[in-house]
Amino acid sequence: MVTVEVWDPSYRRSEVHLSELPDVYRSIPSDASLGLTLDDGEDDCVIVTVEPEFSTVTALHYRTFYNLQLVDDPEQVEIMVAGEEIHWPRGCILPRETGIQVLLEAADRDRMWSKHTWVEQ
Repeated sequence: MVTVEVWDPSYRRSEVHLSELPDVYRSIPSDASLGLTLDDGEDDCVIVTVEPEFSTVTALHYRTFYNLQLVDDPEQVEIMVAGEEIHWPRGCILPRETGIQVLLEAADRDRMWSKHTWVEQ
């Protein structure tokens, strides 16, 4: 199950099956903040944030958190996630659609891990 959290501007939370995610994603306004967690509370969960301009993907694997990285640029930059300012590695700030694509790939975790570059948090 995928936990879906939406800030638009009020907060709402729901749970959907992974197969329903594309339809749910299309129903969310493009200027909303979206948090998606596959297998929340499990050791092998995948956490995606989607903002109007970017997304991020974090995965918990064997008690360690990893960020999906597109380019090798560890410089910390300020980003806004769900209205909160945080610091995030520049190379781990992804195109908006990438977060959803990776979450859909997460049904096959082995493939997801081997297909992408991951850096420890």
